[in-house]
Amino acid sequence: MNRFGPQNLLVVDMGTGSYYREQGGHERFNLDRNRADGKYYGYCPPLDSIDICKHFGAKSREGYVDGILVIYVVKKEKSNNREIIAFCPSARVYGRPQSGKGLNREFPNKKSGEKMVATYSIVSDKLIEVVKARLTIINDDTLTKDENTDERTSNRFRAQRFYGDKYPNLTTKIITYIEGILDEKDLIDDDFEEQEEIQKADVPTPSEIQGSANRPLSTVIGERGESVRKDMRYSKAALVQAKYTCQLDSTHKTFTTARGVPYMEGHHLIPCTLVNARRFEKEGKNIDCVENIVCICPNCHRAVHFGDKPTKKAIIKVMYDQQAKRLLRAGITITEEGLLSLYEKQP
Repeated sequence: MNRFGPQNLLVVDMGTGSYYREQGGHERFNLDRNRADGKYYGYCPPLDSIDICKHFGAKSREGYVDGILVIYVVKKEKSNNREIIAFCPSARVYGRPQSGKGLNREFPNKKSGEKMVATYSIVSDKLIEVVKARLTIINDDTLTKDENTDERTSNRFRAQRFYGDKYPNLTTKIITYIEGILDEKDLIDDDFEEQEEIQKADVPTPSEIQGSANRPLSTVIGERGESVRKDMRYSKAALVQAKYTCQLDSTHKTFTTARGVPYMEGHHLIPCTLVNARRFEKEGKNIDCVENIVCICPNCHRAVHFGDKPTKKAIIKVMYDQQAKRLLRAGITITEEGLLSLYEKQP
């Protein structure tokens, strides 16, 4: 899903520059939720304006623009390169520094100790911190053609920021990276709702279970487009068949639900994305079936989504070994290598 365009990107370098070294960094507060109203404010030194007309196409009479993807980066240790540490998916950016009761921040000048006041130019309801797999932005001219096709990189952070129209290839890389993070976040948010529905679902009849792989594919149109309409009853059936035991490790314990059973989650071994579902639909099969659903504990489930590559690969191999024969009996054919490739395509 393409959520962002290059014309709406602002990359902000934090903790560098002569002003920061000599007086102190206004942007030290950028990642903190403001207690006054719960929003996130991007602070800047006095008179450090953002030309929203030039960079974001605002009219001269407009004081701000909305829907800007703001990226916060910091300098890597012993390097001129930066790494992305946080971003605001949809921020309001002002053309002039702003002030407001409870919104300004105070800090001492590094040299004189006098009180400094930080005004702000960016405000957002949401800020997402990147805690792992941070994207590195190269700030070095000594690059091969394959490493970077944008002209000159050493001056990217001369003004402690750059905009989406400055380095087209880098901008595309950044946007792809951010969209991947948000896609995975959406996946987990959706999964939380699904797991809640699974707990409440009834178990389908034996005949329904037997024919679950032969059902017609059902889809639904939502805010993020078309997706598979899953029948949570079949996930519930997978939990019941496994006797609410983690199929990766039967010693994994959770808690007892309101229904008096151990809490476990259902995971589609072949990811139940629309692309995957359409592929198997051509073979007359529905991957939202009991044979394709594994009963696992929430810790193992999160490891499938968030674990490093070796962890994810090991878990997928175990699940495949357990389910391969069941999938084959249901008429669903996929190799271990083919299954691993589907997970590699996920964000």
